[in-house]
Amino acid sequence: MFTLKEKQYMLELLKKNQRRSMFGAKTLPPEHDRLVDKLEQMIRNELVNGRH
Repeated sequence: MFTLKEKQYMLELLKKNQRRSMFGAKTLPPEHDRLVDKLEQMIRNELVNGRH
């Protein structure tokens, strides 16, 4: 399993890649958006559950 910092770093990299694709002709696969959504949810869950 990944640590919170690792998940946040992966999310940051995926979002940077997404911004680059907006300015270029490259399109991202649908898995990219799903992975971003899952990582965001995992991070939110870990932050909320870490407080309790």
